[in-house]
Amino acid sequence: MNPKDILEKYYHFAVVGVTPNQEKYGYKIFKRLLEKGYQTYGVSPIYQNIDDYHIYPHLEAIDHPIDVVVFVVNPKYAYDYIDEMSGIGIRYAWMQPGTYDDQLLQYMKDQGITPILACILVETE
Repeated sequence: MNPKDILEKYYHFAVVGVTPNQEKYGYKIFKRLLEKGYQTYGVSPIYQNIDDYHIYPHLEAIDHPIDVVVFVVNPKYAYDYIDEMSGIGIRYAWMQPGTYDDQLLQYMKDQGITPILACILVETE
């Protein structure tokens, strides 16, 4: 499935790596998805609240359906989230540039998760 199809078909997103720093992509992506009308949940083990939005420590803590997880973290931090996705049945991982390597992509494939390799900021312009 291509990026545009994902954005047209799914509306429930989680952003892993959200931050209150407005200069960082974790913040920009979180806010862009909200502005575009997507139901969006932030995930970070560090922050509990950003701009009056509750931030979840991990994916399993989100008590709402999630269709797509957007990754804005170093690949070495993604494995636990991939395991969570597999366990709760989330099948699409939107991988921002720089958030994946060949080893992680193979791990995702082994877990039955489909990676979307594109910049979500570009795709939502």
